[in-house]
Amino acid sequence: MSDDDTQNSRKTTAYILLSVAAFIILSRTGLFDLLGISSLLGWSFRAVRSLIPAAILLLGIYWLTHDEGNEKPIIAWALTLFGGVLLSSQFGLFGLSFGDLFLPMWLVIVAFIVMNPRNLLPRRFNTQSDEIGVGEDSDKLQLVAFMGGSELEYTSQSLTGGEVISVWGGYKLDFSQADMKDDSMTLNLFCVMGGVEVVVPLNWAVEKRGAVCIMGGFTVKSKCLAEELELPRKTLIIKGLALMGGGEIRN
Repeated sequence: MSDDDTQNSRKTTAYILLSVAAFIILSRTGLFDLLGISSLLGWSFRAVRSLIPAAILLLGIYWLTHDEGNEKPIIAWALTLFGGVLLSSQFGLFGLSFGDLFLPMWLVIVAFIVMNPRNLLPRRFNTQSDEIGVGEDSDKLQLVAFMGGSELEYTSQSLTGGEVISVWGGYKLDFSQADMKDDSMTLNLFCVMGGVEVVVPLNWAVEKRGAVCIMGGFTVKSKCLAEELELPRKTLIIKGLALMGGGEIRN
């Protein structure tokens, strides 16, 4: 993401927040009642809110069915599960409301990740540097940092991309001594109140495609010098989500 893109993302977020603030103030003044549109606005908000669970579930299913990789993104599974829980509570299945399920569900997830039982969780959930390994030779990245993180140096000459999830934590990934298998690869970055720093070789170009940035963003500070160095040009494609967090890609 260029500096202009980052600035535009921040402006958009600011406009949304200002619009919400203006709406709250106007609703409190009773202006909407005078105009006779308060009931219409209330119905619209209730309708939109009732569609949110189904929208989240459909988004997760769409993501799972349209992802080209063999291993589906964890975020897609999480969205599907979260949407299913919301939809179940909306229809009152099992006699439980969303409020009954929300806190216990998150407590179980947080406790499970904090305990980090290495014999139960996949290797990608082990966020200690001695477990993941500096000088990592894995061609496919599958990393999760929750309230922690690591600095990793990759030496593989046949990287194929992957997924990095950072929640209240972060990673520094050094690809300066690595190379990708094909002419391009995709790296999905999901940063929620966390961050990822990526160091790329001088012959890599970086493109941001379809990344969603909310009060955060991905900044690209790297320069591709493939022609000057007479090296094959490679392209790193950045996708994912930055929610009150983000990432930086540099040389």
